[in-house]
Amino acid sequence: MTATGPAPTLRLGVAQLAPRLRAVDENAAMIAAAAAAAAADLLVTPELSLTGYELGDAVHVLACGAAPGTRLRVGGLERAPGLLVVGLPENDIGGPYNTAAALHRGAVVFRHRKLYLPTYGMFDEGRWFGRGSTVDAWTMPSGWRVGILICEDFWHPALAYLLAAHGIELLLVPAAAAGRGVWAAGAHSAFASNDAWERIARTTAQLYGIYVALANRVGVEGGVTFSGGSLIVGPDGAILQRADERTPTTLLAELSRAELARARRPYAHARDDDQHLVARELARLIQAR
Repeated sequence: MTATGPAPTLRLGVAQLAPRLRAVDENAAMIAAAAAAAAADLLVTPELSLTGYELGDAVHVLACGAAPGTRLRVGGLERAPGLLVVGLPENDIGGPYNTAAALHRGAVVFRHRKLYLPTYGMFDEGRWFGRGSTVDAWTMPSGWRVGILICEDFWHPALAYLLAAHGIELLLVPAAAAGRGVWAAGAHSAFASNDAWERIARTTAQLYGIYVALANRVGVEGGVTFSGGSLIVGPDGAILQRADERTPTTLLAELSRAELARARRPYAHARDDDQHLVARELARLIQAR
């Protein structure tokens, strides 16, 4: 934050990567290289970008500490410029957790533990990970207010609502989403599931007047093809940047506080929201069960 207030712009990078399973040093070096090339204020990477997704029992060996203040000295992450959001298995009581950690020069400044662990289809996260218990946001040194939801979390609208209540301006969504369904010829993606991710991202951005950045991974692990399609969405719901479903790449966009104000001007959803009403009605519903 400057002497005159929060920074008017933020250079955001979204690294669509193909991590190699259980290759922590290699993946960390890849993330550090992406950060150096992007020269962004903030670079977000996919879910479990440090280790790959299908860890199985190896999760207990690869899990590391990620409490705020912890330093990760691996693959040059401590020398990477700007802020990085890295996906990793976190070792702690009740864990391991599927965690997204925000790093500055290798030091953890914020973390989000995945709340909803899918156990349907190919997914078996509830077997390997503990479940997070809080939804919080953090303020970058530049003054930008940021929240994180990991993959399945994003499909539970109440979580985005809670982060909006925290006053976020940018929502980051690290993901390891598999491609599902075949889309019609001529569409921007071969996977029908990517259309659903895009609709959720655009709707969330426009409802709350925030930027939304989806960092999904690519590549194949254990016969599963991850669907890419990473996005940066403006606060008016417009797509600012989009990646394809196959290629590791980094998306870059300059986010603007003026655009936030412009997008929110026609609406008063956040201003008029009654959190007391929501809390009261939820308490009534829970009590009635």
